Amino acid sequence: MILGGMHLFDSLTPVLSLTMGDILVTVREITSGDIGGWLLGLLSDTVRSILRIVMIVVISLVLIRLLRVTIRRIVTGVLSAQTEPTPAQHQRADTLGRVTESTGRVIVIIIATMMVLSNLGFDLAPLIASAGLAGIAIGLGAQSLVRDMLNGFFILFEDQYGVGDFITVGAHSGTVEAIDLRRTVLRAIDGSQIVVPNGEIRVLENQSKGWSRAVLAVQAAPNADDAQVIATLNEVLAEVQNDPKLNERILEPPLLLGITAVTAIGVTYSILVKTEPLQQWAVERELRALIREAFRVHDIPVPLVTTTLPAAEG
Repeated sequence: MILGGMHLFDSLTPVLSLTMGDILVTVREITSGDIGGWLLGLLSDTVRSILRIVMIVVISLVLIRLLRVTIRRIVTGVLSAQTEPTPAQHQRADTLGRVTESTGRVIVIIIATMMVLSNLGFDLAPLIASAGLAGIAIGLGAQSLVRDMLNGFFILFEDQYGVGDFITVGAHSGTVEAIDLRRTVLRAIDGSQIVVPNGEIRVLENQSKGWSRAVLAVQAAPNADDAQVIATLNEVLAEVQNDPKLNERILEPPLLLGITAVTAIGVTYSILVKTEPLQQWAVERELRALIREAFRVHDIPVPLVTTTLPAAEG
């Protein structure tokens, strides 16, 4: 039995030797021929493509990081230039910083994605065409949203108004409670909350930008002595300038314009007072109270409004 096995092994040895030799020759021929070059070239191209993609991703991440750091430094520098930045200025700077950072990040990601797809062998022309058509469709469907965000960006960038300002937009007036790219939130005098899309803001009236003005129309009876009325009003205005409580709200000496209207009911004297932002109404109330008391002391008559009721029939 053992002798038979040894004879079988001896008979198979030439065959095995021939087979291994053939394999080695075949492998040598493959690696040194066209097929081997193709395989090595394919491997080399794949490695280079992967390395390029990795570099694109790394550079994109670095650019996004640099963009974030740069924008934060700019925002910090702008706020540091202010003597005492207000909460509204902080909010405006932060909002503009976030918008700029988000826009830059999206641009970097889009460019990096296109470069990666190009390295993977994709034809970008149909993709760009499809993206353009999709962008047009989305733009047509979201025109109001895009308009809101664009207008909101320019409102913040130009600092047209901020949180705490009293503004009038169309038929709505109120104090600005919040503002972002999409909408502005107002709080009306009666306490109601008004949400105004930024894209709907065409004409804006800001009554608290830098300074405000109190406008008073004081009426005296037609038979009142004009010289006495003017002297009394000047006396009140001089008293206002000496009142610390009122004077701290007033930026310039009050201006008496004199007689600005004459009707059958009475004579109107106008007064203008430049005040701190949003202090015009408080100054008006104080002035009206002082003028009323001065008219009473100097016996200056005021118009009397009479109502005529129709006579009953029969």
